[in-house]
Amino acid sequence: MRLPTLLLPLLLGAALAAPAPTPVQPGQTWTLSATTFDGEVLSTALRLTAVPPAPTAPGTYRADRGSLLLDATADTLIALDLKDAREGGLGLACVLRLSTLGQPGATGVLASGPLSDLPAALARALAVLDVTRTPQEQADAARELRLGQCTLTLAPTP
Repeated sequence: MRLPTLLLPLLLGAALAAPAPTPVQPGQTWTLSATTFDGEVLSTALRLTAVPPAPTAPGTYRADRGSLLLDATADTLIALDLKDAREGGLGLACVLRLSTLGQPGATGVLASGPLSDLPAALARALAVLDVTRTPQEQADAARELRLGQCTLTLAPTP
């Protein structure tokens, strides 16, 4: 049986408009590796809960130490590790282009500091992604704004 020619464009349009599957899934563990502006090397694991994001916050994946915030429209992924910051230590926010996630050598911009300083640093990190197009431009802009570099990798499933 042949589909009427008028239905074909509708079906193709619906298939092309379907959202791409996200690389972030409940229950995953992501490793955040970072180097602060001052050269301190840090590594932490964010274990996502098995609960999917709420419909009211579709890109918010809760983790044991913070959360992952995914915005497909803006092509960004923010990995937040706030556990130590809540206790007076250092908070980490790794901002990456979602489209580069999983690519070899793909780096993001690291905002770090006490909880009170983190929102302003995170805003600067997001601005770096907005105005840069190449990894070198990104690294130069991050350095100029006293931000670090980071990577986010999916830990293998046991």
